[in-house]
Amino acid sequence: MHLINKHGWALNQMILYGAILLVALFFVSFFASQLSDEFGDVFKNSITSGNTYSSIESDLSSAALTYMEKYYKSEIGLGTITVTTDNLMRYGILHEMDLEVGTKDSCEGYVLVKKEKEDTLKADAFITCAKYETENYQSWRLGE
Repeated sequence: MHLINKHGWALNQMILYGAILLVALFFVSFFASQLSDEFGDVFKNSITSGNTYSSIESDLSSAALTYMEKYYKSEIGLGTITVTTDNLMRYGILHEMDLEVGTKDSCEGYVLVKKEKEDTLKADAFITCAKYETENYQSWRLGE
């Protein structure tokens, strides 16, 4: 006996479509959990600590400019000066928690400071972390 009528599904069609839907749901949930493992930790850490990699670079540049204004004033020549995160922490301008993205990733780095036109200073920050590194980062500038 067929349970098909002109207004509905047969039982075997309903079971088939239900199985396809369950398999699709399984794959979606599996791949969603994989993506959340890869991207979710960085996102969660940035929310809990308030720091992201770009905000660390920006804060590092600002701290280096503060350091240069305070200790070097206008004694900067035409070259490039490297200011390390260790130096900024030593002088109390930067703190260790300023270089952390959540509890899983801590960064270190340096800032290249040079004099621009009209005696303004330009600061470019470069950091390296467990899961991130600024493009063109040069480890030898930290003495490694």
